[in-house]
Amino acid sequence: MTRRAMFSSRLERRRQVRRFAVLVAVTVFAIGIGLVGVFAVQGFDFLGIAEADRLPLGMAVLGAVGGVFVLSLLAYAAVRVFSRIE
Repeated sequence: MTRRAMFSSRLERRRQVRRFAVLVAVTVFAIGIGLVGVFAVQGFDFLGIAEADRLPLGMAVLGAVGGVFVLSLLAYAAVRVFSRIE
């Protein structure tokens, strides 16, 4: 018996939506982390030249990573919610 025959079409659609939602969330997270990383490196280089305190920028980077995580969770939830609207 094939794997597809084991699940009803409704359950199969739900699994596909869940996979797509995870793909969207991971994509948002990866792009966000990449952007945070680029700006963090530029900021740390600038602070290194100015010989300034790096703690505030480090806290801002941690906050930005947290924001990216929350944004990826919201993207996951949005895909799941919009998939239920018919």
